[in-house]
Amino acid sequence: MAVYRTVDQWVEGNYPSILAIGDSWFWYPNNNILESISNHPLMLPAYKNIQAVGYNGALLQQYVGAGKYAPFVEEYLKSANRGFFNIFMISGAGNDAVDYHLALRSNCSNIPDPKDCIDPDGIDNLLRIIVTAMGGLIHEIRWAYKDLPAQPRPIFINGYDYPVPDGRGFTLAGVQFNGPWLKPALDQSKVNPDLIYRIAVIKELIVRLNTTLASFNDWENDVVFVSSPGTLRTGDGYQEDWANELHPTPSGFNKIVNAHWIPHFKRWGMAN
Repeated sequence: MAVYRTVDQWVEGNYPSILAIGDSWFWYPNNNILESISNHPLMLPAYKNIQAVGYNGALLQQYVGAGKYAPFVEEYLKSANRGFFNIFMISGAGNDAVDYHLALRSNCSNIPDPKDCIDPDGIDNLLRIIVTAMGGLIHEIRWAYKDLPAQPRPIFINGYDYPVPDGRGFTLAGVQFNGPWLKPALDQSKVNPDLIYRIAVIKELIVRLNTTLASFNDWENDVVFVSSPGTLRTGDGYQEDWANELHPTPSGFNKIVNAHWIPHFKRWGMAN
């Protein structure tokens, strides 16, 4: 079993059957969605080898068109490689939201309802960018196989759980290397510092993102949105589920895979 990065050579006999294109939920060190799937005891051997494309912090729009990671996607969809893949996974939109200042109003002070901290024009522009990029990526995958025999080649789209904007970033040996990602934008927009209030603001953002990603769900055309909101804690004990503001702990990722990915994979004959 293996999760291959773009710098890795495939091992003979362990060729990947899944092409996973995505952000840090596919790349986060120590554990992530892909590692959890690859190591899951219920996954059939034929689906334990995964080729990952992307990077921590990558934007969804960077996988299509003139995006910096688009050439990697194109390489794996060329005729020499595409025959290996019959399953596709996509994770994206979270970093786009961070890059877009979480679509917050410029000044959220004295706003009683957390939902009203989301700027209507800002969220509309963000979601437009995400829809365009996701639609383009799905089109690229489908176009690559248009002349091959028709068969189910499902595309699974990752949905995000609700994170806690507590200011924690990625740390190693007590040293913070990256992040935080949410707190700076909330501070800049003068959002009420109460953590419960801020959790509600971020939840509203994630709801909007997931609703938009879920619009691509189309079982007849083998596109599946994997919904996971509410799986991980945001109250007491949340740090056991969340390693930092954006990424679950190893056990958190495992919870999401067990509860939401494995049931879909069972339906597709990929897991026992």
